[in-house]
Amino acid sequence: MLVTIILGILTGIITGTLSGLLGIGGGALMVVISMSLLHVSQHAAQAAALAAIIPTAFVGAGKHHKNGLINYKVGIYLAIGGIMGSFLGSHLANMLNEYMLSKIFSVFFGIIGIQLLRTSFKSAKEKNKNYSSENQKSC
Repeated sequence: MLVTIILGILTGIITGTLSGLLGIGGGALMVVISMSLLHVSQHAAQAAALAAIIPTAFVGAGKHHKNGLINYKVGIYLAIGGIMGSFLGSHLANMLNEYMLSKIFSVFFGIIGIQLLRTSFKSAKEKNKNYSSENQKSC
C-alpha cells in the first residue's frame, strides 16, 4: 500500500510538472504509469487520470492567469469542444473492451509522438536556416 501511495504521488509530481511546463494534461503519462507500475486496468487508469487532471489543470491555469498568458477567447472554445469530446470519448471508452482500448490508446500516442518529432525537426531546421541567413547579412 505504501508503495502505491509513493508511486502515485511521484507520478503526480512528474505529470504536474509537465502539465505546468508544457501545457499538457499529463493524463497519458498517468495512464501509462498507473497501468505498468500500479497494475491498474486501462479503463480505471484513464478514469483516475481524468479525475487527477482537474486539480492539476486548475493550478497550472491559475499560474498562467497570474502571468497574463491565458487567451480566454480561445480557451472557451477549447473548453466547449473538450467538454463535448470528453463526454463522447468516455462513452466510447466504456463501450470498448480492455484490449481494444489499449490498442487505440497506443496507436494514438504513437501518431502524436511521430508528429511531434516531425514538427520539432522541421522547426529546428527553419531556425537554423534563419540563423544562417541573419549571420550572412551581418558579415
